[in-house]
Amino acid sequence: MKFRFRRIVLLVPLLVGCQTPINQTPLGYPAAQQSPPVTDPIGHTADQPTQLIAQSPAQSAAQATPYPRRPYRLRDQVLANSSFHQFREQLKQAIRDRDAEFIAAIADPEIKITFGLPVSFSSLGFDNPNSLAWKRLERIIDIGCTPYEAPAGVEIDAYQCPHVSQASLGDPFSDVYIVGENVQVRAQPREDSPVIDVVSDEVVKADPAELARLTEQQRQEQQTVEGWQPIITSTGQRGYVSSRYAYYPAGYRARFEHQQGDWKMTVFIAGD
Repeated sequence: MKFRFRRIVLLVPLLVGCQTPINQTPLGYPAAQQSPPVTDPIGHTADQPTQLIAQSPAQSAAQATPYPRRPYRLRDQVLANSSFHQFREQLKQAIRDRDAEFIAAIADPEIKITFGLPVSFSSLGFDNPNSLAWKRLERIIDIGCTPYEAPAGVEIDAYQCPHVSQASLGDPFSDVYIVGENVQVRAQPREDSPVIDVVSDEVVKADPAELARLTEQQRQEQQTVEGWQPIITSTGQRGYVSSRYAYYPAGYRARFEHQQGDWKMTVFIAGD
């Protein structure tokens, strides 16, 4: 598959090595009836299966057209004890510690962080422990990575995180990949809002109408573990899921290349 930045063209129908039959339980996603709640690699726990709250007539009228469910189960493709696995563990610790020196050391001098005019890596604000850059990097590193699918004729030892960024089931801007089981869909973007549906390891539709209603702060937080993603489920329910389980292929992603014995971050970007 060739991943183009100016316009993403996804040619391969499935992620090579990253898709498992839906009746199997891949590494990292235990079946709900057999295991405790799903916990992502940074310690957040997916919601337990919950009795759904009946919607009001007004909410029902706002329902969208149902569509066939699209199961799509992804898993981390980094081998334990591999060179990249060891590097990623160091990176995770650096993120927890907000170690700006570590990030600066692994950033390639020509790292790609924008599709427009060149912008300095320092502008991302990793010197500030509260920067959104930290929260975005945290989210994409911990959910799972996959070997980078380089263009034909290009040989490169690299990984891309998250694995969703190389998924290929539809539109990378309107499809939302739910990574986890029994993820609760809430009526509003907050934890105390009623649960109206449940989604598990599948591709759902983004809800552009609700996205337009988000505040600027909610938009900024959308690609962090603190944000909320407006979606339309296959049953036609309009609601919100935690951004820690909801990913766009065209969302923030990082690429790491093995260069002269060291791993370097060569891409940290979103969009096309």
